[in-house]
Amino acid sequence: VTLSHGALPQGLLSPPEKRAWWARDDATGEPIPEVQEEFLSFVDTCFTAFGDRVKMWFTFNEPWTLTYLASGWGKAPCHPDLSDQSKDPYIAAHNVLNAHAAAVDLYRRKYQKKQGGKIGITLNSDWREPKTSDPKDVAAALRGMAFALGWFGDPIFGGKGDYPPSMRRFYGDRLPRFTKEQRQLINGSADFFALNHYGSSWSSYSEKPGADTAFAQTDFDGLVQGQSSWLFGAGWGLRKLLQWVHVRYGHPPIYLTEGGWSIKAEDVSSGTADKERALYYYNYTSEMARAIKDGIDVRGYFAWSLMDNYEWERGYLERFGMVYNDYRAGWDVNAPVAQASQPTAGLQVRTRKFSSCWLERVTRENALTHPEDFDGCVKSSIFSGNWTDARHPHCPRKMTVDMTGFNGHVIGANNDSPAGCNGKTDKVWGPLRAAISGGTVVVDFSSIGGSDRLHGFWNNRTKTIDWSDGGFWMPIEELVLV
Repeated sequence: VTLSHGALPQGLLSPPEKRAWWARDDATGEPIPEVQEEFLSFVDTCFTAFGDRVKMWFTFNEPWTLTYLASGWGKAPCHPDLSDQSKDPYIAAHNVLNAHAAAVDLYRRKYQKKQGGKIGITLNSDWREPKTSDPKDVAAALRGMAFALGWFGDPIFGGKGDYPPSMRRFYGDRLPRFTKEQRQLINGSADFFALNHYGSSWSSYSEKPGADTAFAQTDFDGLVQGQSSWLFGAGWGLRKLLQWVHVRYGHPPIYLTEGGWSIKAEDVSSGTADKERALYYYNYTSEMARAIKDGIDVRGYFAWSLMDNYEWERGYLERFGMVYNDYRAGWDVNAPVAQASQPTAGLQVRTRKFSSCWLERVTRENALTHPEDFDGCVKSSIFSGNWTDARHPHCPRKMTVDMTGFNGHVIGANNDSPAGCNGKTDKVWGPLRAAISGGTVVVDFSSIGGSDRLHGFWNNRTKTIDWSDGGFWMPIEELVLV
């Protein structure tokens, strides 16, 4: 469970009166813990209420995004009073790191022994590969890594409770100082290394310092790009990043808490044909396996994401999911951006994509099948046939699918008797309208007292239709309706 994923109540963040993580002493410029007490009260409540069940806690998700990108680079809040790139990100990061350390200290002192959980923080980083073997390019890439991932990783995992020495040299007085007590509290304040990683870039020396003062410039020559403007894939970049963490921080247990690939989709047909996403996961998982063989302690890899969803300032335009969401896109005058591409009311069907079915096969067989050797998800015709309902013994159902593969009907029979249908006193119903998409079917059961949008999903292991209300239908050879 992630305790803070970026958003704060307006009562805590309302510049210039309330500056939250960006708060500082206006006379000295030093960071001040304006909302740390409120944050600790919040996490204490969470530990008390849920700690008996939650065994993995994350204090913050992507503090680099929360502080650096949110200080003038487009992520919320990007308030004009908090967008001085020369100082605001570093004030915010300092306050976030101290709040993280205080939360971990609270958990370890008060809850960890009794509840048996672990706690850490989720960091994020791309990999920066030197564009050439020129020492200047190599040094630029190393600075880029240190000034991004090391900025947050070194205080927690570096053994000294402080920022990277190279950052101290390049940033000077712009980088706040930890007190002795703060260094002691923050050093080692994580039980594991949680890392979000998506893509890589080339890094080369620049005579200009750049926004991050790394004297480096990045490009993406020859790398495959996803739908997102910032996403360029390179599986070998993940392996090198894992090696960097492994060596720099003394071999910690690592969890890859996010990674994924965005693909544009105009409709369900194009949206579910996402072999490119499966290839991304195939390549990245292969490189992760190589890292594990090299002795790196990787404990897990979590895909972003299960289904298409709201992607921050990009709204619903970019799709990372393994399940296609038909948002029924239309006009929403209240939307802050992309008013013509907002979800509208109606039947929003979810359909598994190629990548979802591929990952199911990988999981079931415990083998990394190449996507080119996988036939894909089932077709909608899988639903056409005769079925029986486990909740209504001996009661038949028949589903038909039209030639488009997107529409169909269901007929069936029920009986109030505990013994189920008998072919004599059964109540025949239907036809009921069904919307079908791949391995998903949605049926309107409202005319017989059920849901008007009951979702069913093909279960490839049991060869049944699993319904969202907990029921399931099994195939039968013949149908008898009286």
